[in-house]
Amino acid sequence: MSIHPTAIIGDGAKIDDSVDIAPYAVIGPNVVIKAGTKIGAHAIIDGHTTIGEDCRIFPGASIGLEPQDLGYKDEPTGVIMGDRVTVREYATIHRGTGDRFTRVGDDCFLMNYSHIAHDCQIGNGAIFANGATLAGHVVVGERVVIAGSVVVHQFVRIGRYAMISGATGTRMDIPPFTMCDKRPLAVTGLNLVGLRRGKVGPEIRNTIKQAYKLIYRSGLNTTQALAKIEEEIEQSPEIKEIVEFFRSTKRGVIRGAFTADGGIASSVDDE
Repeated sequence: MSIHPTAIIGDGAKIDDSVDIAPYAVIGPNVVIKAGTKIGAHAIIDGHTTIGEDCRIFPGASIGLEPQDLGYKDEPTGVIMGDRVTVREYATIHRGTGDRFTRVGDDCFLMNYSHIAHDCQIGNGAIFANGATLAGHVVVGERVVIAGSVVVHQFVRIGRYAMISGATGTRMDIPPFTMCDKRPLAVTGLNLVGLRRGKVGPEIRNTIKQAYKLIYRSGLNTTQALAKIEEEIEQSPEIKEIVEFFRSTKRGVIRGAFTADGGIASSVDDE
Protein backbone atom coordinates (compact mmCIF):
# COMPACT_ATOMS: atom_id res chain seq x y z
CA MET A 1 0.00 0.00 0.00
CA SER A 2 1.22 3.48 -0.89
CA ILE A 3 -0.55 6.32 0.93
CA HIS A 4 0.94 9.77 0.51
CA PRO A 5 1.55 11.50 3.85
CA THR A 6 -0.67 14.43 2.87
CA ALA A 7 -3.70 12.19 2.25
CA ILE A 8 -6.35 12.24 4.99
CA ILE A 9 -7.72 8.83 5.95
CA GLY A 10 -10.63 8.68 8.39
CA ASP A 11 -10.39 6.37 11.39
CA GLY A 12 -12.23 3.15 10.56
CA ALA A 13 -11.70 3.24 6.79
CA LYS A 14 -10.92 -0.21 5.41
CA ILE A 15 -8.27 0.00 2.72
CA ASP A 16 -6.61 -3.00 1.11
CA ASP A 17 -2.83 -3.20 1.40
CA SER A 18 -2.44 -2.92 -2.39
CA VAL A 19 -4.32 0.40 -2.75
CA ASP A 20 -2.45 3.57 -3.83
CA ILE A 21 -3.64 6.95 -2.54
CA ALA A 22 -2.13 10.13 -4.01
CA PRO A 23 -1.46 13.49 -2.30
CA TYR A 24 -4.29 15.36 -0.59
CA ALA A 25 -6.93 12.72 -1.23
CA VAL A 26 -9.60 12.51 1.50
CA ILE A 27 -11.10 9.15 2.51
CA GLY A 28 -14.00 9.07 4.98
CA PRO A 29 -14.15 6.80 8.05
CA ASN A 30 -16.84 4.47 6.64
CA VAL A 31 -15.24 3.88 3.26
CA VAL A 32 -14.06 0.48 1.98
CA ILE A 33 -11.50 0.37 -0.86
CA LYS A 34 -10.66 -3.02 -2.34
CA ALA A 35 -7.49 -4.45 -3.86
CA GLY A 36 -5.60 -2.81 -6.70
CA THR A 37 -7.50 0.47 -6.75
CA LYS A 38 -5.69 3.79 -7.30
CA ILE A 39 -7.00 7.05 -5.83
CA GLY A 40 -5.80 10.27 -7.47
CA ALA A 41 -4.73 13.53 -5.88
CA HIS A 42 -7.45 15.64 -4.23
CA ALA A 43 -10.11 12.96 -4.82
CA ILE A 44 -12.76 12.73 -2.08
CA ILE A 45 -14.55 9.52 -1.09
CA ASP A 46 -17.07 9.67 1.75
CA GLY A 47 -20.22 8.10 3.15
CA HIS A 48 -20.74 4.37 3.59
CA THR A 49 -19.07 3.83 0.25
CA THR A 50 -17.41 0.73 -1.19
CA ILE A 51 -14.98 0.98 -4.11
CA GLY A 52 -14.33 -2.33 -5.88
CA GLU A 53 -11.10 -3.90 -7.11
CA ASP A 54 -8.78 -2.37 -9.70
CA CYS A 55 -10.68 0.91 -9.99
CA ARG A 56 -9.01 4.17 -11.01
CA ILE A 57 -10.29 7.33 -9.35
CA PHE A 58 -8.64 10.34 -10.99
CA PRO A 59 -7.73 13.68 -9.39
CA GLY A 60 -10.59 15.81 -8.13
CA ALA A 61 -13.26 13.13 -8.42
CA SER A 62 -15.92 13.13 -5.70
CA ILE A 63 -17.72 9.95 -4.62
CA GLY A 64 -20.24 9.43 -1.84
CA LEU A 65 -20.80 13.00 -0.69
CA GLU A 66 -24.24 14.16 0.45
CA PRO A 67 -26.89 14.21 -2.29
CA GLN A 68 -28.40 17.39 -3.68
CA ASP A 69 -31.79 16.41 -2.27
CA LEU A 70 -33.69 18.64 0.17
CA GLY A 71 -35.29 15.54 1.67
CA TYR A 72 -31.98 13.98 2.68
CA LYS A 73 -31.87 13.44 6.46
CA ASP A 74 -28.23 12.41 6.92
CA GLU A 75 -29.08 8.73 6.53
CA PRO A 76 -26.07 6.34 6.60
CA THR A 77 -25.97 5.66 2.86
CA GLY A 78 -23.24 5.70 0.25
CA VAL A 79 -22.12 4.46 -3.15
CA ILE A 80 -21.52 0.82 -4.07
CA MET A 81 -19.03 0.69 -6.95
CA GLY A 82 -18.03 -2.48 -8.80
CA ASP A 83 -14.65 -3.59 -10.11
CA ARG A 84 -12.48 -2.00 -12.82
CA VAL A 85 -14.40 1.28 -12.86
CA THR A 86 -12.67 4.41 -14.15
CA VAL A 87 -13.80 7.77 -12.74
CA ARG A 88 -12.08 10.67 -14.48
CA GLU A 89 -11.29 14.16 -13.23
CA TYR A 90 -14.04 16.04 -11.37
CA ALA A 91 -16.73 13.47 -11.97
CA THR A 92 -19.25 13.32 -9.10
CA ILE A 93 -21.27 10.39 -7.73
CA HIS A 94 -23.62 11.20 -4.84
CA ARG A 95 -24.71 8.83 -2.11
CA GLY A 96 -28.27 7.48 -1.92
CA THR A 97 -31.16 8.69 0.23
CA GLY A 98 -33.30 6.91 2.81
CA ASP A 99 -32.12 3.30 2.94
CA ARG A 100 -30.98 3.26 -0.71
CA PHE A 101 -27.46 3.26 -2.14
CA THR A 102 -26.27 4.69 -5.44
CA ARG A 103 -24.76 1.81 -7.44
CA VAL A 104 -22.24 1.67 -10.27
CA GLY A 105 -21.57 -1.70 -11.93
CA ASP A 106 -18.34 -3.30 -13.09
CA ASP A 107 -16.21 -1.95 -15.96
CA CYS A 108 -17.88 1.45 -16.21
CA PHE A 109 -16.06 4.47 -17.63
CA LEU A 110 -17.14 7.87 -16.29
CA MET A 111 -15.42 10.75 -18.06
CA ASN A 112 -14.59 14.27 -16.85
CA TYR A 113 -17.37 16.22 -15.13
CA SER A 114 -19.98 13.50 -15.54
CA HIS A 115 -22.51 13.42 -12.70
CA ILE A 116 -24.48 10.55 -11.17
CA ALA A 117 -27.08 11.78 -8.69
CA HIS A 118 -28.50 10.06 -5.62
CA ASP A 119 -30.10 6.62 -5.91
CA CYS A 120 -29.08 6.01 -9.52
CA GLN A 121 -28.41 2.42 -10.59
CA ILE A 122 -25.77 2.00 -13.32
CA GLY A 123 -25.30 -1.34 -15.09
CA ASN A 124 -22.04 -3.03 -16.04
CA GLY A 125 -19.97 -1.55 -18.85
CA ALA A 126 -21.75 1.81 -19.09
CA ILE A 127 -19.83 4.72 -20.62
CA PHE A 128 -20.56 8.36 -19.76
CA ALA A 129 -18.77 10.99 -21.85
CA ASN A 130 -17.74 14.41 -20.54
CA GLY A 131 -20.53 16.28 -18.78
CA ALA A 132 -23.17 13.54 -19.01
CA THR A 133 -25.59 14.28 -16.17
CA LEU A 134 -28.13 12.06 -14.43
CA ALA A 135 -30.75 13.35 -12.01
CA GLY A 136 -31.84 11.17 -9.09
CA HIS A 137 -33.20 7.61 -9.32
CA VAL A 138 -32.19 7.05 -12.97
CA VAL A 139 -31.69 3.40 -13.97
CA VAL A 140 -29.09 2.73 -16.68
CA GLY A 141 -28.79 -0.73 -18.25
CA GLU A 142 -25.56 -2.52 -19.08
CA ARG A 143 -23.34 -1.33 -21.94
CA VAL A 144 -25.23 1.94 -22.35
CA VAL A 145 -23.29 4.80 -23.96
CA ILE A 146 -24.24 8.36 -23.02
CA ALA A 147 -22.44 11.02 -25.06
CA GLY A 148 -21.20 14.39 -23.84
CA SER A 149 -23.48 16.97 -22.22
CA VAL A 150 -26.53 14.70 -22.18
CA VAL A 151 -29.06 15.54 -19.43
CA VAL A 152 -31.38 12.84 -18.05
CA HIS A 153 -34.47 13.63 -15.93
CA GLN A 154 -35.09 11.93 -12.61
CA PHE A 155 -36.62 8.41 -12.59
CA VAL A 156 -35.87 7.83 -16.29
CA ARG A 157 -34.86 4.31 -17.37
CA ILE A 158 -32.29 3.73 -20.10
CA GLY A 159 -32.43 0.24 -21.56
CA ARG A 160 -29.47 -2.06 -22.19
CA TYR A 161 -27.16 -1.25 -25.11
CA ALA A 162 -28.85 2.09 -25.79
CA MET A 163 -26.67 4.87 -27.19
CA ILE A 164 -27.60 8.54 -26.77
CA SER A 165 -26.24 11.34 -28.96
CA GLY A 166 -24.42 14.29 -27.38
CA ALA A 167 -25.91 17.63 -26.28
CA THR A 168 -29.38 16.13 -25.94
CA GLY A 169 -31.69 15.33 -23.05
CA THR A 170 -34.66 13.20 -22.13
CA ARG A 171 -37.58 13.21 -19.71
CA MET A 172 -38.80 9.85 -21.03
CA ASP A 173 -37.48 6.29 -21.02
CA ILE A 174 -34.96 5.16 -23.66
CA PRO A 175 -35.73 1.66 -25.02
CA PRO A 176 -33.06 -1.06 -25.07
CA PHE A 177 -30.77 -1.72 -28.05
CA THR A 178 -31.51 1.63 -29.73
CA MET A 179 -29.59 4.60 -31.13
CA CYS A 180 -31.13 7.94 -30.13
CA ASP A 181 -30.55 11.38 -31.67
CA LYS A 182 -32.51 14.46 -32.84
CA ARG A 183 -33.96 17.34 -30.83
CA PRO A 184 -36.26 16.44 -29.18
CA LEU A 185 -34.55 13.09 -28.61
CA ALA A 186 -35.97 10.22 -30.67
CA VAL A 187 -35.11 6.66 -31.66
CA THR A 188 -33.20 6.82 -34.95
CA GLY A 189 -32.08 3.20 -35.29
CA LEU A 190 -30.54 0.23 -33.55
CA ASN A 191 -27.15 0.15 -31.85
CA LEU A 192 -25.92 -2.60 -34.13
CA VAL A 193 -22.25 -1.99 -33.35
CA GLY A 194 -22.94 -2.32 -29.64
CA LEU A 195 -24.99 -5.47 -30.18
CA ARG A 196 -22.23 -7.07 -32.24
CA ARG A 197 -19.61 -6.15 -29.65
CA GLY A 198 -21.86 -7.68 -27.02
CA LYS A 199 -21.93 -10.89 -29.08
CA VAL A 200 -25.65 -10.68 -29.80
CA GLY A 201 -25.99 -12.94 -32.84
CA PRO A 202 -27.53 -12.03 -36.22
CA GLU A 203 -30.72 -14.03 -35.65
CA ILE A 204 -31.47 -12.17 -32.41
CA ARG A 205 -30.53 -8.84 -34.00
CA ASN A 206 -33.00 -9.57 -36.78
CA THR A 207 -35.85 -10.25 -34.34
CA ILE A 208 -35.03 -7.03 -32.49
CA LYS A 209 -35.34 -5.17 -35.81
CA GLN A 210 -38.69 -6.80 -36.48
CA ALA A 211 -39.96 -5.80 -33.05
CA TYR A 212 -39.00 -2.16 -33.44
CA LYS A 213 -40.49 -2.01 -36.94
CA LEU A 214 -43.81 -3.05 -35.41
CA ILE A 215 -43.48 -0.47 -32.63
CA TYR A 216 -42.35 2.47 -34.75
CA ARG A 217 -43.33 1.75 -38.37
CA SER A 218 -46.48 -0.33 -38.45
CA GLY A 219 -49.01 2.40 -37.63
CA LEU A 220 -50.23 0.36 -34.67
CA ASN A 221 -50.50 1.90 -31.24
CA THR A 222 -48.06 0.62 -28.63
CA THR A 223 -50.50 -1.83 -27.04
CA GLN A 224 -51.35 -3.33 -30.42
CA ALA A 225 -47.70 -3.47 -31.51
CA LEU A 226 -46.64 -5.29 -28.33
CA ALA A 227 -49.43 -7.82 -28.75
CA LYS A 228 -48.37 -8.43 -32.36
CA ILE A 229 -44.74 -8.86 -31.27
CA GLU A 230 -45.83 -11.59 -28.85
CA GLU A 231 -47.91 -13.28 -31.55
CA GLU A 232 -45.48 -13.14 -34.48
CA ILE A 233 -41.89 -12.98 -33.17
CA GLU A 234 -39.96 -15.70 -31.39
CA GLN A 235 -39.90 -14.84 -27.69
CA SER A 236 -36.18 -14.66 -26.99
CA PRO A 237 -35.05 -12.99 -23.75
CA GLU A 238 -34.26 -9.83 -25.75
CA ILE A 239 -37.76 -9.64 -27.24
CA LYS A 240 -39.36 -10.25 -23.85
CA GLU A 241 -37.14 -7.49 -22.47
CA ILE A 242 -38.39 -5.01 -25.09
CA VAL A 243 -42.03 -5.86 -24.44
CA GLU A 244 -41.65 -5.63 -20.67
CA PHE A 245 -39.75 -2.35 -20.96
CA PHE A 246 -42.59 -0.67 -22.86
CA ARG A 247 -45.31 -2.15 -20.66
CA SER A 248 -43.65 -1.13 -17.40
CA THR A 249 -42.85 2.47 -18.30
CA LYS A 250 -44.09 5.16 -15.94
CA ARG A 251 -42.70 8.16 -17.78
CA GLY A 252 -43.45 7.02 -21.33
CA VAL A 253 -40.93 5.93 -23.98
CA ILE A 254 -39.42 8.28 -26.56
CA ARG A 255 -40.87 8.18 -30.06
CA GLY A 256 -39.24 7.35 -33.37
CA ALA A 257 -37.85 10.10 -35.61
CA PHE A 258 -40.28 10.20 -38.52
CA THR A 259 -39.57 11.42 -42.05
CA ALA A 260 -41.88 13.52 -44.19
CA ASP A 261 -43.37 10.41 -45.82
CA GLY A 262 -44.19 8.83 -42.46
CA GLY A 263 -41.24 6.43 -42.33
CA ILE A 264 -38.78 6.29 -39.47
CA ALA A 265 -35.48 8.05 -40.15
CA SER A 266 -33.35 5.22 -38.90
CA SER A 267 -30.75 2.60 -39.63
CA VAL A 268 -33.14 -0.13 -38.51
CA ASP A 269 -32.68 -1.88 -41.85
CA ASP A 270 -28.89 -1.56 -41.92
CA GLU A 271 -26.64 -4.48 -41.11
